[in-house]
Amino acid sequence: MMNNSRQAANLTWDALLLILLASGCALTLTPQSAQAVDIDALLTRAGTAQKSGDHMTSIDALEQALDKVRVEAPLSAKPFLLVIGPAKYFGDYAARANAVFRSGEAQYFYMEPKNLVNPRTAAGTYEPAFDVDLQILTKAGQVVASQDKFASFQLPTKSPVQDIFLNLDVKLSGVPPGEYQVRFVLRDANSKKTLTVTQPITMK
Repeated sequence: MMNNSRQAANLTWDALLLILLASGCALTLTPQSAQAVDIDALLTRAGTAQKSGDHMTSIDALEQALDKVRVEAPLSAKPFLLVIGPAKYFGDYAARANAVFRSGEAQYFYMEPKNLVNPRTAAGTYEPAFDVDLQILTKAGQVVASQDKFASFQLPTKSPVQDIFLNLDVKLSGVPPGEYQVRFVLRDANSKKTLTVTQPITMK
């Protein structure tokens, strides 16, 4: 789904699990190699253009500098949270008041992945792409269910896109009451970047 330059991905997974406990909330970023990105010339150009009133040149230079930093920056997901329902467009989310669910009730997650590598192809298009793995864990951190490549996304566009959002929904059916963790692992298909986000939930 695309709204202007913004893109969304929607997916659903039903799991019949007999698991016990889970807790904890974490956001883990895979460290990237420390490299100094040289953006001084671009920032100088942006500043000079701004002073002369050439706003478009200033914006272009700043966007080029930002693109360079994003390539080296680790993946992040801000925000990542439980929501009351799927977003219709970028930023269209309402946080859920709690993380308590009935068996079979849909759990909606909203996420904005940032710093994906967005290469330009020989045809002149841009193709950010990534996979999403799913894991269910116990309180002690034991993985009791998982699905690699829970979803895969390739988003070819004519212009570079950074405002990407995901609607993820999961249902746990037939589970006993207790605390659980739902974990998503994002893997950038155009680099070695990965991101792990974990959300605690309670089943009643």
